[in-house]
Amino acid sequence: MRTSPGWHSGGVRDVVIVGAGPVGLTAALLLRRRGFRVVVAERHEVAYPLPRAVHLDGEVLRVLQDAGVVGRFRAVSRAMPGLRLVDAETRALAEFRRDAVVGPGGHPEASMFDQPALERLLRTEIDGDLRLGTTVTGVSGRTVHTTSGPITADVVLACDGADSALRERLGIGTRELGKPETWLVVDVEAPARLPVWDGVHQVCDPVRATTFMRVTGTRYRWEFRVADGESPDPRALLRPWLGEVSFDDLAVLRVATYTFRARTARRWRAGNVFLLGDAAHETPPFIGQGLGAGLRDAHNLAWKLDLVARGAPDWLLDTYQAERLPHVTSTIRGAMAVGWALTGGRAAPLRRSVVRGAARVPGVSAAALRMSSPRLRPGRLVLRSPLAGTVCPQWRTAGGWSDDRLGAHPVVVDLDSRFAGWLRGAGVVAALIRPDRIVLGTARDGAGAARLHDIAAWLTRPA
Repeated sequence: MRTSPGWHSGGVRDVVIVGAGPVGLTAALLLRRRGFRVVVAERHEVAYPLPRAVHLDGEVLRVLQDAGVVGRFRAVSRAMPGLRLVDAETRALAEFRRDAVVGPGGHPEASMFDQPALERLLRTEIDGDLRLGTTVTGVSGRTVHTTSGPITADVVLACDGADSALRERLGIGTRELGKPETWLVVDVEAPARLPVWDGVHQVCDPVRATTFMRVTGTRYRWEFRVADGESPDPRALLRPWLGEVSFDDLAVLRVATYTFRARTARRWRAGNVFLLGDAAHETPPFIGQGLGAGLRDAHNLAWKLDLVARGAPDWLLDTYQAERLPHVTSTIRGAMAVGWALTGGRAAPLRRSVVRGAARVPGVSAAALRMSSPRLRPGRLVLRSPLAGTVCPQWRTAGGWSDDRLGAHPVVVDLDSRFAGWLRGAGVVAALIRPDRIVLGTARDGAGAARLHDIAAWLTRPA
């Protein structure tokens, strides 16, 4: 596949997105709200009807907010109240409950949802920009070759999943970060609420590691780790969780075996083609950050494409991989570490005592429930200063969300704003907030604040 290695994107406004999953659709909405002309090419004629992703954290809901759909998402999701660690007999080892549903970003810290419901509302927003039954077969400069004819595009976003055909055609390899694991996923609709706690349950058992949760309504999910070549009976696996409910009374929505991988693409950009979501990275399921990582990709790239289209230098787009790859690698390694700590090895008796003891230590409960992502590392768009690389807080006012009031461009906030308490807590007087609500840098005095204003003006200067 040929791309344009010397691509200069000043004035770019035409985008083709390959793949109509949540990442591709959200990227389309983010870009369309910034004035881009977007076409989403999806090879399937109909949306995939079965549940897959079920969790998003509060930071990622701010991505959906920027895309204009967070209200509709919250109407089809529920706040998840915490985490319970149990042994192989489902006896509680420790429980971590949330004292407050809403986090510092103004949304629930953890939300459970049904992926088809999310995709339906995203597709409704996309409307005429979605071309179903269209397979992208190649990219040559600004021409995207498809089975429905050529499309002209300045930028192509590959959001076509873990087995990305576009990534394969570009010759981009992957880096394995851990051993793949096979899991059996069972989704059901129960006739009534099951007699279980409403949070997520994690079975801390190396023999049969299991994650169980109510998704929404009376929909439930189990994820069972299975050995190579094993074909366990779902009826037997679910029996300890059902109480008086018979397996035959359940409407089984899906029983599927998945290989969960820990890997990243070696390159996230080839000319005018960018990889996002599972095309760029895959993670084990333990901390529920798979889809969230992809939506963070979309948010990170959208505002940079917008600034470059307005005349900012092309190197801003090189910071996409420079920021997201280390960040998602840390997330993947974190998921692997949590998985091993809870279910790996042969030290089950020691694990039980450690888990029970840790649950009584002040601060451990909050840490166990913390769904926020790692801070971005220092770089060209993250200065070495307090708060830099973290997400700013958000609140709801009579006039709407504070994020919406900040607008779509880098903006400096200071002690004269409602951010004053947050700034004083870090010992600074001003912060430059990026459009993805990550802090670019902070200042301790007036001279530093003036520098932040200069950076913001430079980033947003007209072409």
